[in-house]
Amino acid sequence: MKKIFEKVVTVTLGVISLFFVIMMLVTAFGGLELNDFDNSIVRALLICLAVIFAVLTGLAVFAAFQDNEKLSSVVLFKNKESATKATVGVVKRTAKRVVKEIPEAKLTKVQIVADDNGNVRLKVDVKLATDATMEVVTKVRALLIDTFANVFGIEFASIDFRIVKSKNSYLPSAAAVDKRVEELKATVEVNKPEADVAEAAEAAEAPAETAEDVIGIIPSGGDADVNEASDSDAPVANSANAAEEPVAEAEEAEEVSEAEADAAEEEAAEEVASEEVASEEAEAPVTEAAEETAVDADKEDK
Repeated sequence: MKKIFEKVVTVTLGVISLFFVIMMLVTAFGGLELNDFDNSIVRALLICLAVIFAVLTGLAVFAAFQDNEKLSSVVLFKNKESATKATVGVVKRTAKRVVKEIPEAKLTKVQIVADDNGNVRLKVDVKLATDATMEVVTKVRALLIDTFANVFGIEFASIDFRIVKSKNSYLPSAAAVDKRVEELKATVEVNKPEADVAEAAEAAEAPAETAEDVIGIIPSGGDADVNEASDSDAPVANSANAAEEPVAEAEEAEEVSEAEADAAEEEAAEEVASEEVASEEAEAPVTEAAEETAVDADKEDK
């Protein structure tokens, strides 16, 4: 059927294409003028041909990409002298008859298709009235395989099921749903910081309390109240002094290191100066001896 359809489409497209080519050539060489197309009948004919050409082109492209081909019959057995075939109607009636034994399933459509490799497959549309879909479909498949093997002696490459309707009554219990919810919650990852990280961040953001932030308020009571206030301020002062001691020690250490560095620089400068003086003193006798030698030479020349 597919081959016949392709042949019809190919011939029709060829005729329409040839017609348009001839018309264009005649118009190009002056056989037809634009005024000749100014006619409602001619326009309607051209529009019809263009629509038919577009539709047939779409069908040809669709058919070219179709892998399966519907068969009107299937070969049961053959030899050199004869061949025996069964039509799709026979296969369909046989399949429906045997599936009636299963009350939960009902066949609505049966097709026999063949791919490009020549494999014959059975496509079945089925209606189900059960919650156990897998069990029922598997039972129907086993029943069809056994029936076609024993009645017709054929075995399809595959039997593809398509469920077009399903009547089911399954409702999960509240306990099962709650259990599944807890399981799903356990697998969910919440995008929030951990407790330790959050506490550290809060501690870093909180302002550091010092002794200056604590202000002792002395009530207008008596000496007893004043003593109590001073006693309460004592731990705060001690904690403030304890916090300031490391800072003071660090500052003193920095000052000592700076003084040592300055002393080392001064000693290096003194050494350089003494070396320069010594070199000048060593050069002085040599210069005097050279001058005396020059004077003596002048005297001799005279």
